[in-house]
Amino acid sequence: MFFIQGCALAGSVLVPLDSIEPPKGKYNIGTQTYFWTDTSRGEVYTTDPNDLRELMVQIWYPANGGNNYQKAPHVTFPAKSISTISKAVGLPANFGKHGVQLVSNSVSGLEPIKNKTFPLILFSHGDGGLLNQNTSQVEELVSNGYIVIACNHTYNASITFDKEGNAILYKSNISWREQAQYHRKYYTNMLINYRYQDLSFLLETLKQEKFSDESNNPFKDIIDFDRVGAMGHSMGGGTTYTAMLKNKNIKAGIAFDGWFYGLLDEEAFTDTNKPFLHIGQEQFLDDTINGDINGSKDGKRNFYIYNTILKNNKESYGVYIKNSLHYSYTDLKLIYRENAPFSIPLKKLGEVDKKIVDLVMDRTVLDFFDYSLKNKDLNINNYDTYDDQVIYNKYP
Repeated sequence: MFFIQGCALAGSVLVPLDSIEPPKGKYNIGTQTYFWTDTSRGEVYTTDPNDLRELMVQIWYPANGGNNYQKAPHVTFPAKSISTISKAVGLPANFGKHGVQLVSNSVSGLEPIKNKTFPLILFSHGDGGLLNQNTSQVEELVSNGYIVIACNHTYNASITFDKEGNAILYKSNISWREQAQYHRKYYTNMLINYRYQDLSFLLETLKQEKFSDESNNPFKDIIDFDRVGAMGHSMGGGTTYTAMLKNKNIKAGIAFDGWFYGLLDEEAFTDTNKPFLHIGQEQFLDDTINGDINGSKDGKRNFYIYNTILKNNKESYGVYIKNSLHYSYTDLKLIYRENAPFSIPLKKLGEVDKKIVDLVMDRTVLDFFDYSLKNKDLNINNYDTYDDQVIYNKYP
């Protein structure tokens, strides 16, 4: 989980946090939040047969104006979200109070730029994560001429909300969990495919004149639907690869420290014929290196699937950052001040310098999508290794 597992070690001390750095592109960033219902799907996490799949959705887009406007909070509904997370895991009240003050570099409700079209990126958070958990990469893309859409995968996010503002917390699907007792891969495969359907629904909704809530779609005419990519962290990386396999509209994908465990063997052996980039821990190169996802059979299976992908997907790239861990690849690594007064080491963030993570992720994500969706050149061999702390590979 983005906040829960990353900060659960905080104990009773003050947690020092900083807002993320401004992106480097030329466009101002607008953002909107919506509540959409997929009327084609029932909700598999509840027992009511009449429940439909409901999603909280956020869109970021190049916008007009906004230079002197109040920035949107980093986490949507911050008071409810952060206080709920804090209470759930026993974090101190000071964490919630400080976290509410974190702001993004986006402005809610700005008018989208007209008379231009932009590529679209779909984002998928990790298991127990949040749609805002990689806002740094989202805003870097949007400031450089992309539109990004994400949803909280309802019941698989640490917390989300319905249109009335009621909180919906993380929980497991009971029938899938029962199956997982006998065949764990069954649950994970069902879950990533259910999450993929969320991404597919977002994409199809953006093609319509009106959204499911009957509001007008202000983005349809400024999205280039021939240039669509996807990205995600952890299980969101596995969801992204599933989207590459199953959706012809998605032309490229990026995984951040991906969890590919739920992919079937035949899927891992299939060439998507699409560019794929993975940014993650050095243990993906060698699973004997100390990390935080290689100490189990599931972790070993994850590495096997990953390496099978690299051998069979005809254009793949790997970026490996030494001394990083799973949550190094979320905003939490960037907002936590490890050397500030009252701070304590958070082992789950890794020892790597946050500036290296920020620079490597922002540049490679932007350059990769510029290459795969805007036909620009890509040569990862020219990238800075930061005194051999970062490794760049092209496969196969």
